[in-house]
Amino acid sequence: PGWPQEGTSWFEAGSLCSQLLEDGKNLAGTPQNLWRLPTIDEAVRSMSRHGSNSGGIWDASKAKATYQVMPDKESPLWNTYSPVIYWWTASEVDEKSAYSISYNGRVVVRTKKSGYGSLSFRCVREVK
Repeated sequence: PGWPQEGTSWFEAGSLCSQLLEDGKNLAGTPQNLWRLPTIDEAVRSMSRHGSNSGGIWDASKAKATYQVMPDKESPLWNTYSPVIYWWTASEVDEKSAYSISYNGRVVVRTKKSGYGSLSFRCVREVK
């Protein structure tokens, strides 16, 4: 449930992440607040290519991501067989929109109600 293969809205993505149990595989009926959407900074910094970090940096003042090496849609970060090529982030632009990130590191502002088949999410949590 924390890494679906179909499109979801930002609202649904956040809700599902909050209900995800510690195992990352099952949902509770109520918020557990163990998992969450990553921030845009975390998403940019996690991108990779050929098993190595892409050296992504998020410049909040310019709302721009730069990379030492352009990321790609590779396992284990992305499911290479899934139609999902964009993930939601927790970072809001305003009341109606939030940042999403594509497999190649491109950052896109989308309305939170968007739920295209290629737009989904991946939940994260703090390391204990």
